[in-house]
Amino acid sequence: MTAHPLAVRLVEHLRGGREIRVLEFASGVGRNTQALREAGLDVVTIDDPTAASASPFAGIPGGFAAALSTHGLLHGTPAIVAGHLSQIARLLAKNAILYATFGSVRDARFGQGERIDASTFASAEGDERGVPHAFFDRDQLQALLDPHFTIESLEEHDAEKVHWFAVATVS
Repeated sequence: MTAHPLAVRLVEHLRGGREIRVLEFASGVGRNTQALREAGLDVVTIDDPTAASASPFAGIPGGFAAALSTHGLLHGTPAIVAGHLSQIARLLAKNAILYATFGSVRDARFGQGERIDASTFASAEGDERGVPHAFFDRDQLQALLDPHFTIESLEEHDAEKVHWFAVATVS
């Protein structure tokens, strides 16, 4: 299983650092966790069921040098995503870095399925049936990140699905 491109970039960014704490939000099947740990990083994971709970960050001490979320911030409404970003920022040390993916309004799933609000749709079929997905244009995503982060890069990737790849530091 290959690590997500943002996980690879995070490893390269932190290369050579040992005992560096990284928060992984919504760890999925563990492909990124494995890559981060193999690089010698101290990874604290929030698994998918916990990420979807009412208080996914409860009991986690702060001071992380970095955070990674390759799919956890795709799910929920913009308000839920904003809340998760606020909590992630709270757990990061000063000048810590965030590597994260977000849904793009250019993704084919935007506007499909059950409409939750203007930016959120839940798939009507497949393995993510009923799971709300938030979609953003560049301005919306910048507004979402700006309260807590300084954006280093914001790139739209058009592969199988269209996602934003964001790299940002805690403001």
